[in-house]
Amino acid sequence: MSKIYTVGRGSAADITTPKEHNAVGKLHLQLEDTGSGQARVTDLQSTNGTFVRVGAQWEEIKGTRLVSFDTELMLGDYNITVRRLLSEMSPKKYRSSKDEDTPPTPPVKKRTGPRRNAFGEIVHE
Repeated sequence: MSKIYTVGRGSAADITTPKEHNAVGKLHLQLEDTGSGQARVTDLQSTNGTFVRVGAQWEEIKGTRLVSFDTELMLGDYNITVRRLLSEMSPKKYRSSKDEDTPPTPPVKKRTGPRRNAFGEIVHE
């Protein structure tokens, strides 16, 4: 059974892109997980277009296109893979084998007590 998501910078999108990428439409594209390691990408008549990397070239998606999860997309001024977009909805399901090899980042310990500032003075926090 396939799942369909909308992608864009607007709050109505299922998968939202970072707000600083204002070339991405509020509802930029539709992404359908076909369940076979591929996704169907449909541009929703966005102003700045949806492009797919084919080798060293970018090709605009006019209508719908079937792509693999590791295909690189450009939504306006935002570069991302299909897998990363889908992982926004279900991180464990769309994790790549590369993600499994990366150890988790340890939590940063906050220092307590006195320390020296940039001028060498002892400061208490």
